[in-house]
Amino acid sequence: MYSYQRLRSALQDAAPAITFVLTLGAALWLHVGSGPRGRVFGYAEALPEVLSPVETARVASIEVTVGEEVEAGQIIATLDTSVIDAEIAVAKAEKTQVEADLNMELALLEQELDTNRETVERHLAVHREEQRRAAAEAKVLDSEISRMKQLVENRQAVLEDLTKLDLAHATVTAIASEKPRTLSVLTEQLKATERRRNGLRDRTSGLAAKLDADVRVATENIAMLEQRRASYVLRAANAGRVISIDRQPGDVVPAGMPLVQLLSARTGARAIACVPERFALGVSDGDAAELYVRGQLGDAIPGTVIAVGPLVSQLPPRCWLTPELPAWGRVVTISLDAPMALVPGQAFDITFDARRGAAPAQPPPKPTTTAPKAGGTPKAGAVASQSPMKVPPTLASRTRFEPSGVLARPGESRYLLVSDDTGHEQNNEGAPWLFAMSPGGAVAADPVPVSGVDELSDVEGIAAGDAGEIYLLSSQSYSKKGKRKSERTALLRLRQDGQGFRVDGGIHLAEVLDADPARAAALGLPDGTRALDIEGLAFRQGALYLGLKAPLDAQGNAMIWRIGSPSALFGGLPGEQRAAAVEAASAKKKHRITAEAARFDAARVSLWARARVDVEVAGKPTPGGISELVFMPDGALAITSTPSTADGDAGALWRVDRPEGGVLSPRLVQRFPGLKPEGITPSLTPGSLTIVFDAGSGTPSFEELSWGP
Repeated sequence: MYSYQRLRSALQDAAPAITFVLTLGAALWLHVGSGPRGRVFGYAEALPEVLSPVETARVASIEVTVGEEVEAGQIIATLDTSVIDAEIAVAKAEKTQVEADLNMELALLEQELDTNRETVERHLAVHREEQRRAAAEAKVLDSEISRMKQLVENRQAVLEDLTKLDLAHATVTAIASEKPRTLSVLTEQLKATERRRNGLRDRTSGLAAKLDADVRVATENIAMLEQRRASYVLRAANAGRVISIDRQPGDVVPAGMPLVQLLSARTGARAIACVPERFALGVSDGDAAELYVRGQLGDAIPGTVIAVGPLVSQLPPRCWLTPELPAWGRVVTISLDAPMALVPGQAFDITFDARRGAAPAQPPPKPTTTAPKAGGTPKAGAVASQSPMKVPPTLASRTRFEPSGVLARPGESRYLLVSDDTGHEQNNEGAPWLFAMSPGGAVAADPVPVSGVDELSDVEGIAAGDAGEIYLLSSQSYSKKGKRKSERTALLRLRQDGQGFRVDGGIHLAEVLDADPARAAALGLPDGTRALDIEGLAFRQGALYLGLKAPLDAQGNAMIWRIGSPSALFGGLPGEQRAAAVEAASAKKKHRITAEAARFDAARVSLWARARVDVEVAGKPTPGGISELVFMPDGALAITSTPSTADGDAGALWRVDRPEGGVLSPRLVQRFPGLKPEGITPSLTPGSLTIVFDAGSGTPSFEELSWGP
């Protein structure tokens, strides 16, 4: 009993020391035991979307309240447009004045030419009359001279009378012989005047061209002002919640200053990991990560490292073990392999696995100038930084996967891709599927379904509108077998529908153009649509842009079409009414095309721009067509090109800093020898561009490039 009491007393006395040792051990384990092969602290990323004006303006209205849930494309605020409306009114008045000056100058010039023509015609008539008179006088004098000669011989007249007649005859003959030359000169003057007059009417004269150019400048100035005016309506880029309203109606907001801030409901689909300094070299891009929600039991959330901080620096205060003791290390950004709605700031314990996430090591590529065969492994050349996509075997067994277009979905932390072909020839060919890919290149095992259509065929383009809709474009081209079914001529509009999408409207472009050759000719297709191949699709400020791979124009330029009113193209009927109308119009193909043609005409489709985008095949310049185009956040237009009609795999990336239509002047950014760049999109990583490459039956690849001036 005595020994037990002594032991109990000793334990009580030593309790503080034991607690201190245990606490120190736990802290040491947390400090030393965590790392890339253990667990590090992380949290769900929360990056607000800041809406701010691009130029100083007064706030007209705020359309939301703090805490309100908003949809992508929803109007958040409007700015006072009275000043720019006045500028537009002045610009339109100036255009009217220029057009009036043009008409007046042309009328005066045409009047002057008419006067000159009348003068020349009058002189021509006078000289013709003089020629006829001289010829008549010469004929009369010939008779008189013959008679006078007879009189002189009979001594009934003197020789002097005959001499006078000879002199008069010589004068008249000289006049008659000179008149044809004078008439020829006047006739040429008349023809020249007529040519100038016709040239003026055809607008080919220098003055007419100059005045037409003035009108175009005024038109472009109005278009530029209207684009500025469109920026006075601030819309949400992603669905989310309003977290702050920094200005009120009536306030003047300087350019770039926050007006409203949103927090996307899905911004937590990326996580930030705080890797301690001692493990700074233990994590690399592409490593696999597993995230465990702190304080909860459950399976790990898989992710992929997409960015590693370039240097060791002070970590965010959230990562410090104690508020007073700063921690140092590298900030690592992780993208979740599957979309998941997380609470921004939610804490995780994170582990890394380089072996599972890293791609197999590849031997250094050998330089080559020979283009690879279609479907083969990408050849080396100027580019050596493509990463292979990770295509699950279960997906490969279900479908072909040949990426032909890509669209970043920042709110979901993933990319959506379209494929030239889906399914297999023996099973599910043309299945209406899209595909999802993580920022690290992992393709989801399950396709993204598209309802409302039985088949998708030769889809080449995908773009997102400003109201949450998505557009899909088929190539409009003939197949290798010389056939072109309706599915290959579709341009579709999709809406989100659960985990997939549904078709909300559609039109068959090539069929509409075939129905009226004049429409095709106005779009640069004087020979019809037999050679038509469209692969580029982009959206900007309420308009769709289509980039043609073929045909090229007479100068070898690729052409870009603009659809000014996509809403008119797909019709404005809601839900069930639209479906019934489409069904009724589809009863007969002729009636369907007639209905689609009316919508086509209302959509303001025009030939917007031309661009020379040649590529190099086996080191030789080859005419290039547009394989994809996209308007980047900085306002520039990015274009990828591949051979327009020639065989061989080759590609190039181009940049147009101020895409204002007309004849563009693309600047070469990079060539891709032996590769086919088929899709481009602004990356999920800010300031970058993502490109996807089609390898036929081989493994597709992708690349992220820094995008700057």
